[in-house]
Amino acid sequence: MSSTIANTHFCSQDFESWRDSINIVFDVERPPEQNAIPFNAFLTAFQVGDMVVGDASLDAQRYRRSPARTRRDGMDHFVLNLYRTGGWKAETSSGSFEGRSGQVSVLDLSRELISDEPQSDLVALFVPRSLIEDQLPNLGALHGSGPTGPHGVLLGEYMDLLARRLPDLPAGQEAALATATCQMITACIAPSLDNIEAARPGLEMVLLRRAKRYIEAQLGSHALTIDAICNIVGMSRRTLYRLFEHEGGVLRYIQNRRLERIRAILCDPSETRRISDVAADFGFVRNDHFARAFKYKFGDTARDVRGLVFRQMAEPVPSAMSQTGGQGFDDWIRNLSA
Repeated sequence: MSSTIANTHFCSQDFESWRDSINIVFDVERPPEQNAIPFNAFLTAFQVGDMVVGDASLDAQRYRRSPARTRRDGMDHFVLNLYRTGGWKAETSSGSFEGRSGQVSVLDLSRELISDEPQSDLVALFVPRSLIEDQLPNLGALHGSGPTGPHGVLLGEYMDLLARRLPDLPAGQEAALATATCQMITACIAPSLDNIEAARPGLEMVLLRRAKRYIEAQLGSHALTIDAICNIVGMSRRTLYRLFEHEGGVLRYIQNRRLERIRAILCDPSETRRISDVAADFGFVRNDHFARAFKYKFGDTARDVRGLVFRQMAEPVPSAMSQTGGQGFDDWIRNLSA
C-alpha cells in the first residue's frame, strides 16, 4: 500500500497533450495570439475519497462546455476553483461573471459555460453532485460565479491549505478528508449554526493557519500579544489557547519561532550586530533569559552558533571538481534513464 495519498502528475509544453488530457471535462482552445509560443501546463492531482483535488499552473486558455457537450457526456459534477493567481471571465445561460485571484468559482458541469482565463495558478476541487446535493440543493445557482464575503475567503483558504498539505498526508485519511471538505463547502456556502459546527475541524485549521501567519509577520514587534492575535484572526482567547495546545501553548510557540528566527540571523555571515541586540529585536530584553531559552531549545549557546559560522567561513571550500569515488550528480542523472 502506498504511504501517501494516491496522486498523479502532468507536465507538458505541448497544448495538444493538455487538450487530450482535459478533454474529459472541457473543450479548450488557446488565445490566437499565443498559438506560436509554447504552452505550459503543470498539474498534480490527488484522489481524495470520491473527490479529486488538482493543484495546477496553466497558461491562458478558453474552457468551453457547450449544450451539445453537456448532453453528450452527461457529466454533472461540480468543480470549485480557487485562483491563487489569475482569474476568470465566464459566460453562462444565467449571465456573465468575473472573478480575480483569491476567489473561488463554482462550475456546474451539467450546464453550459464559456470561461476565459489568463495564466493562472489554481486549486481545482472536483466534487460529485451526490456528495453535497442534499446539503446544498441550490449550489448550481452559483454556476460561473462563486461565494463572496468572509465565508468565501475562508473556503479559499481551506482549499489552498488542503492542496499544500496533501503531498505529505499519509494514505488512509481520504474518506475523512472528503467528509471534512464537504462540510467546509457546506458551511461556507450555506452558513448556519449546524453547518458551521459540523465544519469546525476545517474552520479551525484555517484559523490556526491565519494565526501562525500573523505571528510570523509580527515576530519582531512588541505589539504581538494574545489580544492582538485574537482581534486580527477573529477568535476568542479560549479558542486560540485550544488551537495551540499541541504546540505547547501560543506563548511557547511565539517564543520558539522567535528563537528560530534569531538563530537563522546568527547563521548569516553578513550579520554583524551584537547577539544581545538581535535578541532584543525579538523581545528578549534580559540576556540571562535569552541565553537559557536559546540553550534549552538548541543545545548550543548563541555564541557557539555564531562562532561556528565564522570558523566555517575561514575554512577553505573544497572544489566542486575534487570528487573522488562514489556517485556524483552526473551518475544520478544517468541512472534516471537506466
